[in-house]
Amino acid sequence: MAVTMKKRSAEAYSGAAPSHFPLRNTFDWCFSQPFLAESDFTPTAQRVPQLEDSRPIFVDNKSDRALTYGQIARDAQAVASGLLELRLDPKAIRKLPPTPTCPGGPEIAPVVLIQLPNGLPIAPILLGTFASGLTATLVSPALTSDEIAWILQNARPKVIITATATLKAMRGAIEKQEDAAYFSKIPIYTVDAEDQYPLPAAKKSMNPGTKDWKDLLAAKPRPRVRFDDKDAPNRTAVILWSSGTSGRSKGVLLSHHALNFSTGSLWHDADFYKSQHQRWLGYVPFYHVFGLLNVMLLSLCTGATVYTMPAFSLDGMLAAIPHRRVTHLHMAPPIAVMLAKAPNVEPYARRDASGRNAFSTVVAAVTGGAPLGHEVVVEVYKRCGFRIRLGYGLSETCSTSLQRGYSEAAMHADAGDTGRPHWGVELKIVPVDNSALICPIDAEGEILVRAPSLMTAYLPVGLLVGKAPDMSVTTEALTADGWFRTGDVGALNAAGHLRITDRLKELIKVRAYQVAPAELEAVLCSSEAVADAGVIGIYDKSEATEWPRAFVVPRDTSKLKDRKALEAFGQELREYMEKRTAKYKWLVGGVVFVDQIPKSPSGKILRRVIKDKGDQMGGVEVQLYVKKKRGAKL
Repeated sequence: MAVTMKKRSAEAYSGAAPSHFPLRNTFDWCFSQPFLAESDFTPTAQRVPQLEDSRPIFVDNKSDRALTYGQIARDAQAVASGLLELRLDPKAIRKLPPTPTCPGGPEIAPVVLIQLPNGLPIAPILLGTFASGLTATLVSPALTSDEIAWILQNARPKVIITATATLKAMRGAIEKQEDAAYFSKIPIYTVDAEDQYPLPAAKKSMNPGTKDWKDLLAAKPRPRVRFDDKDAPNRTAVILWSSGTSGRSKGVLLSHHALNFSTGSLWHDADFYKSQHQRWLGYVPFYHVFGLLNVMLLSLCTGATVYTMPAFSLDGMLAAIPHRRVTHLHMAPPIAVMLAKAPNVEPYARRDASGRNAFSTVVAAVTGGAPLGHEVVVEVYKRCGFRIRLGYGLSETCSTSLQRGYSEAAMHADAGDTGRPHWGVELKIVPVDNSALICPIDAEGEILVRAPSLMTAYLPVGLLVGKAPDMSVTTEALTADGWFRTGDVGALNAAGHLRITDRLKELIKVRAYQVAPAELEAVLCSSEAVADAGVIGIYDKSEATEWPRAFVVPRDTSKLKDRKALEAFGQELREYMEKRTAKYKWLVGGVVFVDQIPKSPSGKILRRVIKDKGDQMGGVEVQLYVKKKRGAKL
């Protein structure tokens, strides 16, 4: 039974510290069938029957090639042997000073860089890295050579495994390194998009200076190099890279224990399970914390079958749902907006005489990474027939909270929040200028998180080139008693549900008021005429204040070619916002009509990009209000 933190009823605290949870290497954890028996983290309703080796776990959605539970385990151990054959020593760790979330001190083993789209090879490669005791770092295939260069500079990998499609950018990043001698010796393995894995025929790399990743599978078997289970909270399993929306990306150190605990916490609350074999779509990037935990690792622990897609396609997703009889969906908020508004959804949403449609196998869906208006959730429920539940998490915290239930009543009851903390996760709200205090119920402040799934530290810049570790960024992010400062603003209600307002640094300061861009974006996206929207603040020197400015994608994109139509549409949006928001939230900064909103792979609006490059986005600006001598007279 979980140990509940003692609190006064007026305090904005929710959740409970966890009870027993085993310490394991993540490879061992995933293949231990952790949810077979009832435990503190496995309620009776979440018990998963014995998994057979022949169970298909990852299936290429295009070719139907299947990778089974047993073969992933065997091939991962072969990859581990291949990595160790390169004379990489998992005991050659770099140890950091103790942190509030890792009193034993975070440990980093030699790093294996993995840059791959979703597909079958990534599972044995990543699990093989875990099995070897080495540290993986996952890198987005969409990064430019400059962005990759920053990661190479700090992660200092000993091996690079990349897709052939991203090899040019990777080589460009290597050329930018000052330490050319070091990087010239790093072996590079490639994965071809046409790779027929798990078919046994090996394909030699056609790229000079590289090897095919299947060479790792052919290595002579070696004994596992095991670290003591008690070290699982210290040993870094994976380094993820924060989205970098407020500067250069930071390396987030997640331990084996953090990954394991998060999968256990997720499954404890997986009320969509209903004792049925799970079938999911795998288009959420596995290099992102959402896809890594909620899809990739959880499928191995539960025996779910994941139909992998290298990139998201609305038509591809729509066709796959009835064909694969998908039971649960994972998505970024823009996909939810598509399901609510895109015309090509209609044939799949249309119901037959029995009331069923193409979505009838879907029990529920989960979204996270960015705000999503309740109006969109309701529209998807009415149109498609399933509830999208909002979750909350970060690379630094893993999955943190989730709405429960999948009925219409539960959907409306949770409007505007992101649910309760997952099992073993604690939340509290503190004043933005004093984290030693705690806010009252329903009062807004900064959201703090505490759980075994928290990062152990940020990777200190320059650490792996021999510099003394600068722990200041980690110290700023963690309180002395192990709470992570999220930088998000929100409130907890009396039932322990979390409502998120926005990022501290993204709040727009209008006179004496603070305006949350996410709130205005949700209102704009609730309009049938709006396909997508992003809001920033622009500074008005003459008034010494900021005004909200919206970047809007019209649902009818033909309007983008008609200035008069856009001016009329702008006035419609003005009236729409005035009816739904307080006066200080009105779009005095105007509206810019564009064909798309810049977003990260996880669906977060890149407001920094909009601010820095808004005038280069090729949009049409429409002013909604006329300024007079004193301020903006509305």
